[in-house]
Amino acid sequence: MPTPPWFSQLLEVSDVLAAKHRAYVADWPGDPEDENDVPPLLLRLADLGQVLAERSAELTPEQTRQVFRILEEVMTSGSEYDGTAVATGFFEALLNAWDNGFDLRAVWDDVGPESRAYCLAWNKFGGVESPDWMR
Repeated sequence: MPTPPWFSQLLEVSDVLAAKHRAYVADWPGDPEDENDVPPLLLRLADLGQVLAERSAELTPEQTRQVFRILEEVMTSGSEYDGTAVATGFFEALLNAWDNGFDLRAVWDDVGPESRAYCLAWNKFGGVESPDWMR
């Protein structure tokens, strides 16, 4: 499946995200001569969620807001495939990072309503009590 245009916009937000994505794709055991032989979108988004959590201090507040704006747009207006990849890839990786010490509260105000709803539902599904600041 081809990479959706919004994913390129996401990478253009930050050199940190773009550089990590290039490294992730370069390590993919596919055919390096085939530009379409890349990891599935869900895996690439999970990697970016982890990168954002690990290196959030390297993004400006505006870059962080822009990342979450793009992802919220996909969640609300993208295809079902893309929205599911964002939810189960990026946001589940971000919640996992929160479980491991990432300060999710620091970026929570930038997370859009549909994305927040998914995170809250995922917490509920997993038996994780969401703190008041998430609601």
